[in-house]
Amino acid sequence: MKKLSLSVFLFLTAFCFAQKSIVLDGGFEITAIDDQPREMDASLFSGKLTEAQKLSYMPGGKAPASVNMFLVKSGGKTYMIDAGFGNAVKDKRIDPKKVDVIIITHEHGDHISGLMKEDGTAYFSAPVFISKPESEYWLKKETPNSDLQKKLANVYANRYKTFNFGDTLAPGIVAINAIGHTPGHTAFLIGTGKQKLLIAGDFLHAAALQFPEPTESASFDVDKEQAVKTRISLMEQAEKNGWFIAGIHVPNPGWGKVKSNGKGGFVFTP
Repeated sequence: MKKLSLSVFLFLTAFCFAQKSIVLDGGFEITAIDDQPREMDASLFSGKLTEAQKLSYMPGGKAPASVNMFLVKSGGKTYMIDAGFGNAVKDKRIDPKKVDVIIITHEHGDHISGLMKEDGTAYFSAPVFISKPESEYWLKKETPNSDLQKKLANVYANRYKTFNFGDTLAPGIVAINAIGHTPGHTAFLIGTGKQKLLIAGDFLHAAALQFPEPTESASFDVDKEQAVKTRISLMEQAEKNGWFIAGIHVPNPGWGKVKSNGKGGFVFTP
């Protein structure tokens, strides 16, 4: 029998077991599914740190990451936050027929590709909700990079819906302004009781680096200066209110608590 390398074994272990759940006050059951385990490269990040300082947080120039999707079950309905690349649908960890509403943090490919099949048709019959500024940004953008977003709007047609920051999308699901990574990037505050979860989308990409050093930004950020302000603000709110905070690229299950380290950064406890 051929032996697996350690890296392959760890990848397969993460792939098979990267699905965990949490139950919040008010009966909200949230399941985190890692659509595609991955790593973030140090070359993607820039800020105040020297290269040596940056690598001290990312041994070998890499940081573990995920492409998380979140299923929120409440009131007899299932809300799916982000769609990944579609791997969780293809391997049947997600049944499209059991998803009632789809809510998108922003329209980068690793968040919306999973909404469409390879033949260009829709995977889901549920409506898709995207913030109005995010939708307008991509639909007005005249570059090949916006083809996927325009295709999504056409494929879902009358099921393609927009919302404004501050809107309550469902009982216990509120849209929070999280712009910077993209012009309409949105976080979602989940829960009706004291215990809440802030699904903060791509507020950061390399947890090992950006929790302690939030002024480091990824090349994916459209407005890096605003992304830094938003990243810090979201974590300060989570700490102040005692919320769990979750990220799409925080290693699965992607949630935990944050606390200021007293040096301008944060300590994340999964």
